[in-house]
Amino acid sequence: MNDSIQNSFIQTSLDWIKQNYLKIIFVFLLLSSIFGWILYQSYIQEKNSKEASILFDEFNSLLNNENIDFEKLNSIEEETKENYPDQIYSILMNLEISELNFNSNNFEGSLDKLREAYLDLEKKGDEVSFLRDLSRLKYSLLLISQSELNEAIEVLSKDFIFFNELKYEFLGDAQMESLNILEAKKNYQIALDISSSEIHKELIKIKLSTIKN
Repeated sequence: MNDSIQNSFIQTSLDWIKQNYLKIIFVFLLLSSIFGWILYQSYIQEKNSKEASILFDEFNSLLNNENIDFEKLNSIEEETKENYPDQIYSILMNLEISELNFNSNNFEGSLDKLREAYLDLEKKGDEVSFLRDLSRLKYSLLLISQSELNEAIEVLSKDFIFFNELKYEFLGDAQMESLNILEAKKNYQIALDISSSEIHKELIKIKLSTIKN
């Protein structure tokens, strides 16, 4: 009886396979293609990461030279961004070039590079939230120093995950420069309320004390 049932099951399975073998082959090929594509993408991602990392190491080695070759630094950054746009290395390079330009009193060049890094980080979203929020602060400070106050306020009005106490302090700075005293005072007070640093609180109190009621 058991042999009869087993033989019947085997025959039924074979009949089903004969009737559906094309579907079985299609599903097998589909799954093979999907897994193959995943493995290929993983390989490409790892390969790109290694190659971009090599360029980043070359970039950093140039920073140790006594005379900074800005042309070469910019060339490496552009090559990295063009060939490996999914990597973060070109953004880190732009942040560094911006700092170098600032220290060389090339404020326009510094602002251009910082703006490029800021925009690239905004596209990446919350996956790079710490670096993105940091770039917003650096970018807004430079905008304020160049009296581009409306753009600075727009940047600082975004939702931050990190550095909120600095966000509101810098918003207060931008509003003060814009002569919007009430908004400046409001933002300074928010910064004061949420700051966990006593030193930072004292600095904000100094700024508040300069505002005439």
